[in-house]
Amino acid sequence: MKKTVARLCLSLALLGASWGTLAGPAAAGGTLRLTHDLGMGGAETLDPYDPNRFWPTMNLVFDRLVAPSPKGEAVPELAVSWSASPDVRTWTFKLRPGVTFQDGTPFTSEDVVYSIGRMTDPTFNSPVRSVLGIIRQAKAIDPLTVELDLSTGEADLPLLLADYRALMTKKGSAGSFKDHPVGTGPFKVESISVEGTTVLDAYPGYWRGKPHLDKVEVVAIADSAARIQALLGNQVDLLLTIDPKQAPLVDHNQAITTQHVATGDWNGLMMRVDEKPFDDPRVRKAMRIAVDRAALTTLVLGKDGGVPTCDDPVWQGDQYSWQGTCGRDVEGARKLLADAGYLDGIDVELMTSDVEENMVAIAEAYQAQAKDAGIRVKVTTTASDGYWDKVWMKMPFFVDSWGQRPATQVLNEGWRSGSPWNPTHQADPAFDKMLDDARGEPDFAKRRDRYLAVQEKLYEITGGLIPYHKVILRAMSSHVKGLDPVLVDCIRWDLVSMDE
Repeated sequence: MKKTVARLCLSLALLGASWGTLAGPAAAGGTLRLTHDLGMGGAETLDPYDPNRFWPTMNLVFDRLVAPSPKGEAVPELAVSWSASPDVRTWTFKLRPGVTFQDGTPFTSEDVVYSIGRMTDPTFNSPVRSVLGIIRQAKAIDPLTVELDLSTGEADLPLLLADYRALMTKKGSAGSFKDHPVGTGPFKVESISVEGTTVLDAYPGYWRGKPHLDKVEVVAIADSAARIQALLGNQVDLLLTIDPKQAPLVDHNQAITTQHVATGDWNGLMMRVDEKPFDDPRVRKAMRIAVDRAALTTLVLGKDGGVPTCDDPVWQGDQYSWQGTCGRDVEGARKLLADAGYLDGIDVELMTSDVEENMVAIAEAYQAQAKDAGIRVKVTTTASDGYWDKVWMKMPFFVDSWGQRPATQVLNEGWRSGSPWNPTHQADPAFDKMLDDARGEPDFAKRRDRYLAVQEKLYEITGGLIPYHKVILRAMSSHVKGLDPVLVDCIRWDLVSMDE
């Protein structure tokens, strides 16, 4: 088994070097077979703004205006440059000339206006609206210039536009995603079978150059064990993520290459601060300091499967990351509970599901550790079908799972009062004011200091126990070349190849 480790979203091509250099030489032609887990139960769509978006295909078919750099900075993709007004409320983006959609239509500012309009339409249930809803108006100045007017200052708007869901689509294309979606990405859709095999063909007119592969097949396999067996049996070539506990199944297999990629993805135990007993900050803090984060991380994710964190949703590789420290304090937790009136400890019910990997394991690991502090946890595992609709953000205490986001996004999306994706229902006007002051500060050094203060404050008041950020384990055939060990949303699919 060949093993590769990475900690960053390595945008080498965007920084003047070439991608695909870490995993071997490029070769033309061939078909790559990758899997997806039917996470939306067969309801997947190729509309990138739909909550049921067909995630594995998105960056194969579509591009963003902006991409993230190794340090979490914004670098050009379909936009080549941008500038802001002094109050960072008006932004101007210059677009890359010569880009075409896969049907040959030129990509212009009208497509950007259309795409942002759909993303932020309050009548359309797009998750990305929670990120880009601050865009009050998008205006085409000329075919290659777009102006964005914001409702509030946001110095990191380009980072928000690097969101994995903020993909550019063709003007007027809303009705085409089911049968014939077109994007500006390296592969075009040949056929769609969400519960079978979806076939994508290389787009020869791709603005970066024709992709090395001829085709990509996206194969539906819901069961994680079956996905591993498909890889071992040479039925597929690439598993974008596997459970670290499955590593022994591919260890020492010379036909398999693995990659470890540090991410800002996390699982968390969310306490709703508007529900008893978690409306008392002493109870919330007791629940959080009762655990040994390093031990819990190893138990849930395995050796090298995660990086412990102090309840911080911001990725440790982010340019605004707060490097706080937090040890286990069982006696301190008992005292806080006693001060809150729970002299004999406390009984709580923790809701979870196997809808995603690790969500049951983290609940059981917390249950085992928390009892030392007098926290008696009843773990209730519900059906995966309906967990996000019936349990998530509705029950007082539940397990959550988030993907990596830039600091400004994850803090505003997850902890601002009234945000539709606020898992703990936190409503703290003073905290919101700190967020406003940080996002609206044009000076980077001052803005960084303000975001550090935001995260330190969040640790004191939060109802979210976030014990770790995940290290993703990826497994692939040794014939796959040019796939660097980066986050999924940063893979340069045009440079991936098969050596036979």
